[in-house]
Amino acid sequence: MKKYAFLVLAVSVLVVGCPGSGSKESGTGDDGDVVAKVGEKAIYDKQVEQFLGNLPPQVSSRYGSERIRREIVEGFVSMEMLAGEARRRGIDKREDVKLRLEMLIDQTLAREIEEELKKGITVEEAEIRKYYEDHKDRYGSNLKVHARQITVPTEGEAKTVLEKFRKGEDFAALARQYSKDEHAGKGGNLGIVREGKLTPDLEKVVFSLKEGEVSPAVKTDKGYVILFTDRVSKSSEKPYDQVKKSIERVITREKLNKAVGDLKADIRKKTKVEINDEYFEKYKAQDQQKDAEPPAAGVAEPEGGADE
Repeated sequence: MKKYAFLVLAVSVLVVGCPGSGSKESGTGDDGDVVAKVGEKAIYDKQVEQFLGNLPPQVSSRYGSERIRREIVEGFVSMEMLAGEARRRGIDKREDVKLRLEMLIDQTLAREIEEELKKGITVEEAEIRKYYEDHKDRYGSNLKVHARQITVPTEGEAKTVLEKFRKGEDFAALARQYSKDEHAGKGGNLGIVREGKLTPDLEKVVFSLKEGEVSPAVKTDKGYVILFTDRVSKSSEKPYDQVKKSIERVITREKLNKAVGDLKADIRKKTKVEINDEYFEKYKAQDQQKDAEPPAAGVAEPEGGADE
């Protein structure tokens, strides 16, 4: 029973947020068969099927065909009862509610324009293959290293650190004691370092190290850097057929974004758009005031380099 109650609640919430899913006055054309009525408002089978088609597969697949439709109808009924009560109380006449309804209509229409544009988008096999080859860093084999570093200002200090490490001292402890960069408080922890995430000189060094190995001191514009690898692993390449569908979705989204952007730019050329900059001035002044205020006592600056 609890599972049923949860589904009814979930469907009720989804129905409220689903454009075009509300019930209609009874007898309005070829809307299909009436599956329920709340007062004079009818709920049609077409509405149920439309709503069912918008549900994520992981939701709809968990329930039988009859059960999921029954729960969707219960969701429509619950929504209509509450909406009817809201109208009786005059809530639909409130200005804030009318504004939200207008915004919902505009959002729905904007989404429908996107859907219309999406229908005209095609993705060729060659495009998918090219994307796969151009993004081997994402889909191909990838070397991952869990590394630590110590940064010191002079070569002499770097030699001291290396000597202590080679005598058996812990690298993380040495980082806390000697390192002058933002990772010192975390034992020099850089987290997982993937190819392309470091400067070329440091990347060349860190990916040449074996697990548990320390590097010589590398001179950089920030001082002398010593690198240490805790773990080294290599992810396997993802087969093309395994990622083809996801790549197609990525390309479709990129094309859709461009199409929407082009359409907005074209509409803006033809439409008079005015922005009242005076509206933003008071907020700009507030931001400037906040920036000028000193930080509260006892509040530390956030530390960079989160662990992975």
